[in-house]
Amino acid sequence: MRVDCKIKILTTILLFAINVCFIHAQKAGEEKYYTNSSRHWTVEMPVWVPKFRGQFAYGDFDFSSSGNKEEREFERLEGRGGLEFYFVGRVMAQYDKLWGQIDAFSGKVGSTFTYIPLVGNNQKDLVYISATGTIPRLAAGYSVYTKSSENSFKIELIPYLGLRHVNILLQSDIFDSVNVVDLHPIWYEPVAGIYTPLNYKRFRMELQVDLGWTKTSSSWVINNRFRYRISYVIDVQLGWTFMRLNYKEDIGNEALDFKIRLIGPTAGVGFRF
Repeated sequence: MRVDCKIKILTTILLFAINVCFIHAQKAGEEKYYTNSSRHWTVEMPVWVPKFRGQFAYGDFDFSSSGNKEEREFERLEGRGGLEFYFVGRVMAQYDKLWGQIDAFSGKVGSTFTYIPLVGNNQKDLVYISATGTIPRLAAGYSVYTKSSENSFKIELIPYLGLRHVNILLQSDIFDSVNVVDLHPIWYEPVAGIYTPLNYKRFRMELQVDLGWTKTSSSWVINNRFRYRISYVIDVQLGWTFMRLNYKEDIGNEALDFKIRLIGPTAGVGFRF
C-alpha cells in the first residue's frame, strides 16, 4: 500500500474517531476529567506516518523532491514495497509547575527525488531515496502561566529547554542508482520551545513547538495532539507532526547540504500513572 493511501486512510479514521469521542464526552463523568487527575506520569506509544520531502546537494548531484506526478508514478513502479513508518515513544511527567519529557522517533520513510549532476550533461533522472534513523529528544520546562475555570477547564504555557540527537541514514534504493546516495549524518543540538496543554473535561489538546540549532545544523518540530480519556489510566490520541532538518557538512572533499521535511498524522494510546 502506498504511503499516500495509508495517510488518507489514517486521516479518515482520525476524523471519525474525533466525532465519536465528542459524542461520548457529553456523558463523561467528572471523576475522569483531566483537571481532576492526580496522576503525574504519561507513557505513550503512537505511530507516525510521514511524507518525506526535501532538497539536498552532495558532490556532483543536486536532489529535489516535490511530489509531482512524474515522481509519484516512478515511486509506484519502482519504489520498494512494505510498510514504512516512524514509531514514536514518549514519556512525560509533571509535578506542580515542573514538567519533563523524553521522546524519540524511529523508523524508515522513503520518497522519489529528481537529481541533476552538477557536472556533465546535466540530464535529469529519478531515484528512490529512503531515510532511516532515530531522533530522540530530552526536554524540561516550568509552567509560567495557568488559567482554569471550575474543575473542567485549564490551560498552561510551559517554556522548555532540551537536547535533540539526530542519527539519520540516507540511501538510494533503485537499481544502478544504488551508489548515488549513501550518507549517515549524526549530530546533537540544543533546543528551546514551548508546550501548551489545554484541558476541557475528558478532552485534552496539546501544541508543542521547538527549535534546535548549532553552527552547522538547525531543526524545528511541531507536534499537535488531541486526546480523549477513556478511563482513569488510558487515553487515546490523534495528531499531526511536522519536522524539518537542515544540515551542512564537508565529507572528504565533498560538501553535503540538505533540507528535509517529514510531515504526517499520528495516532496512539497513552497510559497514565
